[in-house]
This record gives sequence, structure tokens and C-alpha cells, in this order.
Amino acid sequence: MTATTPAQQTVFEELVTATKILLHEGILDTFGHISARDPEDPQSFFLAQKIAPSHITADDIQRLNLEGETDDNRPSYLERYIHSEIYKARPDVQCVLHSHSPAVLPYCFTDQPLRPVTHMGAFLGEAVPVYEIRDKHGDATDLFGGGKDVCADIAEALGDSPVVLMARHGVVNVGRSVREVVFRAFYTEQEAKAQTAGLQIGNIEYLSPGEIKTAGNLVGAQIDRGWDHWTMRLRQAGLLS
Repeated sequence: MTATTPAQQTVFEELVTATKILLHEGILDTFGHISARDPEDPQSFFLAQKIAPSHITADDIQRLNLEGETDDNRPSYLERYIHSEIYKARPDVQCVLHSHSPAVLPYCFTDQPLRPVTHMGAFLGEAVPVYEIRDKHGDATDLFGGGKDVCADIAEALGDSPVVLMARHGVVNVGRSVREVVFRAFYTEQEAKAQTAGLQIGNIEYLSPGEIKTAGNLVGAQIDRGWDHWTMRLRQAGLLS
């Protein structure tokens, strides 16, 4: 890759830190990946080469176009088209995360929609959409997002939402920055935990449309506080200098 600008280098560093946060907070497992649109070229985005997330450094970042292709000869994630198709469909999106967020997974294979139950989940909207691969591809697929056609359908299912679930597979979070996506991913996981617990206790009073809008504006202004907290936890664990 050619020499990077300061803005691009900042994105690389945030992608590495974000990966560490998501691993440390239990949202990423061995699989999953986070990308960011190139601040110098909206027709490109940055995503690490195909490697275990715990090993990712800034040197592992690849630059891909909106077709999900790269001149970098190192291996790329098969699910990179999830990222490229969403960037193509959503010019407002600057960061994409695909994970198998543990508490969210049950909402990928049950008929219970994931909905906001506290102010911290207001960004979820009234209900999180689910991409069902069987609708077009039948019930004998690998449930993967490794093809452009499937990933274009995932982007369509996402619509204008900040999150989409992939049936029997995982989660996709999007946002206007790396920090916003990390914030949303953490609280998507927390809301799923809270909703599951609530369903076991009694009838849930979900957020109203007005609460979703007003609380969403309030909580959405707290992204940097979350980032500062999670990076401090990394430093305390010896995982970030």
C-alpha cells in the first residue's frame, strides 16, 4: 500500500484498538472483523488481512474497493463483501463490524425480535431487522456471507438501521465512526442480555418511539466516554500501551 496520510493512520490505529476492545469485552471471538471507510477516498475501505483478530496490527490493514477487491496479495476475509456491499449501499456508513456477539445470537435463530429495553439501546430503533438467507437461497446454504449477491441482500435488509442480524449466523453493526460502532456493538450485546433476562421475569415494557428518539440523542453523545473507559481497561490489562 502507498504511504498513508495522518488521517488514514489514525483509522488504522483505531481499527486495531477497536479489535482489542471487542475481544476484551467478549463481543468478538476467533472470527469477526471491523473495517472503516478510507477518509481520503469514499470508494475504498480498510480491513485487516485474513488473520486471527488477536494478532492484528496496523501493518495488517488492507485497502479494498467497493467491489471488495484489493491489490494486496495477502489473504482477505471471505466475508469482506458484507463490508463492501454495505459501504456501497450506505454512503453515510464509515465503519462496519461483523461479529458473533454471544448474547445477540439467540435473536438470530428465534422468532423473538431484538428490541431496545433501556435507554442505552435506544439506537436500535423499534426492532432490529433480520436477514434470512433462506428467502432467496433455500435451506441448504452454509449460512455464510461470502458472496456478493448474499451480501447485497444483507445490505438491503440492513436498510437505514444501525444493526442487522444474519439468521443463524451473527450480527452486523454500522455507524459513522469506529468509536460509534464499538459503542453500538457493546450496547447491542448488553441490550440482548437485558431483554433475555426480562423475558424470563415477566412482560417487558419496551421503549416507546418517543423514548427511542430522545434517549437515542442523549446516549449517542456519550461515545467518547465509552471509548475512554474501554481503552483504559485495555491498559490496565496490559493489552494497550
